[in-house]
Amino acid sequence: MSQDQAQRLQSLIDREELFDLVRRERFARDQRRFDVMRACFHRDAYIRTSWYDGRGGDAYVEATRKWMASAGNSKHWVFPAFAQVNGDRATVESPATIFNRAMLDGVEIDFHVFCRFHSRAGRDGGQWKLLTFEVLFERDEMRPVNPSQTLPVDWEVLATMRPSYRFLAYIQHSRGVNVNPDLLGDDRPEALEAFHRGEDRWLAGDG
Repeated sequence: MSQDQAQRLQSLIDREELFDLVRRERFARDQRRFDVMRACFHRDAYIRTSWYDGRGGDAYVEATRKWMASAGNSKHWVFPAFAQVNGDRATVESPATIFNRAMLDGVEIDFHVFCRFHSRAGRDGGQWKLLTFEVLFERDEMRPVNPSQTLPVDWEVLATMRPSYRFLAYIQHSRGVNVNPDLLGDDRPEALEAFHRGEDRWLAGDG
């Protein structure tokens, strides 16, 4: 095998391992396989979602366990698409859909969040682990399960929320969670570009 072929093979292996990692983490979370979920994260991982912002893979897993016990179980479809590797550092970005069935003011509703999951990853003992987990929001939607019912939304309140995750913020608000209005989203392209520049610097070893 030539050096070029060996490099291409290693690149393929790294990409597939990274793609498997991000798929496995969300699948384990949705199926309450918290042992598997925990093994995907570095112990000092930083995680930011609509309901969580903190450091420590174990802490996030335990918070997820408690959150799912009280707020129900949303599900995730994840489609890993873009991985960049530089030695023992990597970044992965994956188009994703979050979907949930819930009750809102006595009306059963479905809501969907269209987003991307972005993570840094690093080798730990020869295995890739997630160092970060961030959600980059695109848009969302909500509708009553029974189409004859009216969506129980205060439209004036909804209008004050970010367009890239307004329905998610609204339903989290109904659960007593105040969602950060400055999360990353396609409706603020300058902030998103700055975020990706920072990720590229980290990947290059500058951070």
